[in-house]
Amino acid sequence: MESERRQELQARLRSIEGHVRGLQRMLEQGSSCLDIVRQIQAVQGALDRVVALLLEHHLDTCLAAAIHGDDPAERERVLRDLLAVLPGVRSSPRPTSSAAERRGSDGR
Repeated sequence: MESERRQELQARLRSIEGHVRGLQRMLEQGSSCLDIVRQIQAVQGALDRVVALLLEHHLDTCLAAAIHGDDPAERERVLRDLLAVLPGVRSSPRPTSSAAERRGSDGR
C-alpha cells in the first residue's frame, strides 16, 4: 500500500479512536442515550469509510493481479477471501475448473 493511502487510513483510524474515547466520556458523564447512539452511528460510518477505502485498494491491487494472473487457484482464493469479508454475502464453495470439467457441459 502506498504511503499516502496508508497515512490517510491511519489518520482516519486515529480520529475514530478519539471519537470512541469521547463515547466513553459521554457514558461516564451520563449523556443522553440518543446522543451516544448518534455518536456511535458516526463512528460506524467512519469505520465503513475505512473499510470501503481498504476494499477499493484490494480490488485495485490484489484482485486485479489475481484476475490477470495465470493461476486459477489463486484467482479462486482471492475471490473467496473477498467474498468472506463482504457484509451480507455468503460464500459457498465454488467448484474448481477440474470439478466443473468432470461434471460435463450439462452441469451433471
